Amino acid sequence: MMVFILFTLWALGLLVLFTDPWRTSIRWASATAFVGSGGFFSAVIDETILPHWADVWALHSGWSGALVMLSRSASFLTQAGLPYTFLMFALYSYESISMKVKRITKYATLIPPIIMLVITPIYPMLTFNYWIMVFWVIPYFLIACTLLILQYLREKDPLVKKNSFFTNVLIIVPLFFVFIFIYVMRIQNDYEAWRNNTLVVIIQFVLIVAISLKYGFLGVRLRVEKRRLDSTLRALTSGAQIINHTIKNEVGKISLYADRIDSYAEGTDQPGLREDAAVLIQSSQHILDMMNRIQGQLRDIVLQEETIKPSQVITQVVQTLAPYATKQQVDVLTELDESLQLNCDPVQLREILTNLCMNAFEAMKTGGTLRLQLFLSKKHLVIAVEDTGTGISKENLPHVFDPFFSTKKTSQNFGLGLSYCYNVMQKHQGMLEITSEPAKGTTVFLLFPKKRVEGRT
Repeated sequence: MMVFILFTLWALGLLVLFTDPWRTSIRWASATAFVGSGGFFSAVIDETILPHWADVWALHSGWSGALVMLSRSASFLTQAGLPYTFLMFALYSYESISMKVKRITKYATLIPPIIMLVITPIYPMLTFNYWIMVFWVIPYFLIACTLLILQYLREKDPLVKKNSFFTNVLIIVPLFFVFIFIYVMRIQNDYEAWRNNTLVVIIQFVLIVAISLKYGFLGVRLRVEKRRLDSTLRALTSGAQIINHTIKNEVGKISLYADRIDSYAEGTDQPGLREDAAVLIQSSQHILDMMNRIQGQLRDIVLQEETIKPSQVITQVVQTLAPYATKQQVDVLTELDESLQLNCDPVQLREILTNLCMNAFEAMKTGGTLRLQLFLSKKHLVIAVEDTGTGISKENLPHVFDPFFSTKKTSQNFGLGLSYCYNVMQKHQGMLEITSEPAKGTTVFLLFPKKRVEGRT
């Protein structure tokens, strides 16, 4: 079991590191996993390697002593290093602290582990003074937890905030028990409580896998729902093109014969027949208009990119839709970082924002507030469109991106608006996220990858 836990922690450390190896907080998260595995590495040496090859080690006492030294050193690294690496992960995850302060803190907080190295006998028996350990380990843990929680509360990017929540749960809670079993229990002279960490790591690993599959954890995002939607949109695009071509041909025939009937009725003075012909002509035109709208929103989008100020696009959309806002008695508020520049298709961005604002107006029949925000998070340029309308029920929320799904029972709505918006954001390598509560309102987040940000002016 110890071997399994050891390799599990190593695998987790590597997985986290590969998600974004250039990010300092990710490197410290990976280091926390590897440093935390030292205790299990020590146990593998003491309880598996040394006993199973006791006869061999008896003939090579030097090797045996080296393994014992390696075991004690690994255990020391875990107990003295884990609080430090965890604190560094939290410190570099907290964005509001300057790099200068972080560098000073990194070296200053290294002093207690170094002192422990100086005063702690490591070989042949590792002998910690756990009262001294608790004196600095507990503050390190509490400060780290506080920084992680504050960063979560300050985060405005919904995707980062969601990942931050699960990261906090999956790191803070297990480490709380780990610190109890390693440090606090040893003050009570219980030196075997650390074995409970095996169960802690197993539960943590299972939860990490489950949450990563659905939501993401420390950058690990393995969701499959969006792949399903991508496939659906591609299939609908191909199908719509075929159906559109066929229907246009057949409707063209109907229009041709309707015109001939109309001409015949006019020549023979049959007003009733002319009315019937007019109905056929209007119906055929309605079918063509409907198919063109569907085809337009399902077409394969080709971006025409340029560097623009998204704040200007948002302002233009707000000005264009001002009559709708006045009619619906909706107050429109904007919070825009006007210095941001984005590489995108401005026409498609404007169409997305128009769609989202019109959806918001329809959800606020009796008035309300529409708020548009533009800001930069650590991973995305974010445009948020928030309304105080009727909201979306929990049952309908998972289906809002599905083509032809709509909660609006009107003949002018085909349920393609959000599918189109999602499709455009995918073309920009971005994402579209929605949060909503019935009777409280809906917020739609457009998340453009930070690599598309062209700096500030």
